[in-house]
Amino acid sequence: MSIQAKNVIAQQLLDKLHEVEFPFEARNFGEILCIGVSVQDFAQAFHLGTLLGLSYGRVAHDKIGSQRILIFQDALVDITSD
Repeated sequence: MSIQAKNVIAQQLLDKLHEVEFPFEARNFGEILCIGVSVQDFAQAFHLGTLLGLSYGRVAHDKIGSQRILIFQDALVDITSD
């Protein structure tokens, strides 16, 4: 299974995350599928922000157990089978 960008923001974010070697996954945000990035704490979230900059749209924060997730709401994706 792989993640495929549905818009320019998603493609640019995928390229940048690959470049800085930061792991990501597809995450549901309401009824849409977006790029999600798990971070250990807020310090790591701020570090990611310095690596990425501000050009990837709105970002939401979610927490599942002890896992914190940044969800890039405007980076729309699909999951495809290889």
